[in-house]
Amino acid sequence: MNGSAVFVMPYHGDGNASAEYLAESVASLHAQTDPGWRLVVVDDASPRPRDRQRLWDLRDAAPDRIHVIRRETNRGQGACRNTGVRWAADQGAEIVLFQDADDLAHPRRLELTRRAFADRPGADFVYSPFSVVDEHGHEVPEDTLTPSVREILHSHRHAPVEGADAWIRIGTETGYTTLTSTVSVRTALAVRHPFPEVRGSEDAHTWLRMSAGGTGFAYLPDVPARYRIPQQARGSSDRDRIGADYYRRKAEVDSDGFRQAMSIALRRGSIGHDDVPRLTHAFRRRLALTLAREGRHDLAAEVLPV
Repeated sequence: MNGSAVFVMPYHGDGNASAEYLAESVASLHAQTDPGWRLVVVDDASPRPRDRQRLWDLRDAAPDRIHVIRRETNRGQGACRNTGVRWAADQGAEIVLFQDADDLAHPRRLELTRRAFADRPGADFVYSPFSVVDEHGHEVPEDTLTPSVREILHSHRHAPVEGADAWIRIGTETGYTTLTSTVSVRTALAVRHPFPEVRGSEDAHTWLRMSAGGTGFAYLPDVPARYRIPQQARGSSDRDRIGADYYRRKAEVDSDGFRQAMSIALRRGSIGHDDVPRLTHAFRRRLALTLAREGRHDLAAEVLPV
């Protein structure tokens, strides 16, 4: 599979519309203009036989393209992505494209991503914009989205993060830079920086560490993903599952990711010890702003005491 690309997709059938969303997400991959791809779906211990059967049916319809790995214990999306990345690496894939099971890929995503990696050898991390769609695939008005999602859209529109040491801008200026289903990386990078096995904001943690490790970021504006937020939910699927503790979890995970990114950058020599207090304060100020915009002034005060 030299020169190939693998889409990595976590899946947990929850008895609602997850199997239908999965089928639509896989269909968006079959619509790719570049045919040089395979998909590994990591089933995170889906409990219902019917949901599992839908997954096997999709695999059996395209066994040359779709591989399924079944986990017997539910450990979250980060753990599933790590399993998929290891499988892709074992197959000799050069590119990993993250794709959540309820999101839709642009038909030219792989074609233009592959071109971006070829044209920009200093970039190991390529990402794109997105629009938000509801359970029926209809676009959701931007003014109804959570402040955190609008922050990402604003940064894409006005100042997408690119180049080396993107973790500094992400942590201190833009906040969370993009969604998992918009991200494609060289497989070697994904192997070096696996997702933490936590639930909630595990992708933001990973992007920070990947950038601090020396990779360059590249923004690909012409292949917007379609990010699904069912309108009966409070936000992303993780946010809906975690509930009231979501923003506390986000603050803890993001803070740990930024600390680890600084440690990586210190070892590389891209920052010095004198930079740490300034960067830490700037990160806390930016995180507190996001929390306050979400109405969590209590957490904002904990992150950045007056």
